[in-house]
Amino acid sequence: MSETSRTTKVLALSMGGTLNKLALIVSGVLAARILSKQDFATMKQTMLIYSFVSPILILGLSEALFYFLPKEKKSKKSIVIDNLFLLFILSIAFSSFLYFGGGNLIAGYFHNDDLLITLKWLVPYPMFVMPSVILGAVLVSQNKVFVFTLYQVISKLLIVSIVIFSIVLTKNYKVPLLVQIYSPLFLLPVVLILVFKNVSGKFTLPNKKSMGRLLKYSIPLGLSGMLGTMTLMIDKLIVSTMCTTEKFANYVNGAIEIPLIGIITGSIASIILVDMVKYIDSGDKTKALMLFKKAASKSAMILLPVMVFLIITGKAFILTLYSEKYLESIYPFYIYLFILPIRIVVYGSAM
Repeated sequence: MSETSRTTKVLALSMGGTLNKLALIVSGVLAARILSKQDFATMKQTMLIYSFVSPILILGLSEALFYFLPKEKKSKKSIVIDNLFLLFILSIAFSSFLYFGGGNLIAGYFHNDDLLITLKWLVPYPMFVMPSVILGAVLVSQNKVFVFTLYQVISKLLIVSIVIFSIVLTKNYKVPLLVQIYSPLFLLPVVLILVFKNVSGKFTLPNKKSMGRLLKYSIPLGLSGMLGTMTLMIDKLIVSTMCTTEKFANYVNGAIEIPLIGIITGSIASIILVDMVKYIDSGDKTKALMLFKKAASKSAMILLPVMVFLIITGKAFILTLYSEKYLESIYPFYIYLFILPIRIVVYGSAM
């Protein structure tokens, strides 16, 4: 792939990610300003549970497609089907945990009785949101970056618009949270159509041997992702168990990763991963390594100046977003900024 083509694809993914993140930030700001701290914390804690366990559930299976799809010459559909079947089994496991008492256990640890209700709503969520994690891997590996970007922008803006409208209209967490949880159900048919339309081969039953290969490759990636997520989210779980919901609301608004990080590093990683696989498969590991280093340096050129700027303007940034009500959010915000230097690249790409 040429440098120009690669850069264009990174920019397309980054643009889509930027619009999505901006929409989410706007909805989060409105929720923080309009809802009570109790309601805001309940929304955040409900979704925090899935966000924390999702790398464990997904086990790197979506990243595995970046490796297997470019190499597969016969039936790419069979690999996708095996991947989806594994994701379905893992989603059932987590849904069963919530249904058979896990939700009550979490609500007790978090000292938030509202979670007794919201975590019941979350029970089916993994079953219809987890299949969507493979869409990016399928479309990017099949050179359909712009299709994926378009889907991202339209779907996320639609959901966020409904969430914002329901927050303003109801001034309560219930309807906005239900929209967040159940909207992926209505998007699932679109996801599956886009996935299977863009891979070759025939529909087959899940293959045990193929699923074994997928797991053998993806589990190390899953463990890496799990540790990365725990690093970024374990603090929020600890604060939830040790503090009131109001204090958690103060903390969670400041303990944020700057959206540019995931947008830039994630977009670059998605694009270079396909080329890295091709270089390594052809025995040219030097080119693969050079590509990885170039991705890191280009990310750093953008992210490190952003870090310095936000250290200088951090207080004004938080107060502008969340108002004086969340003044205490400034302290975790400053601490989180110092994670930036180690986040200039997605290390899973190298693995």
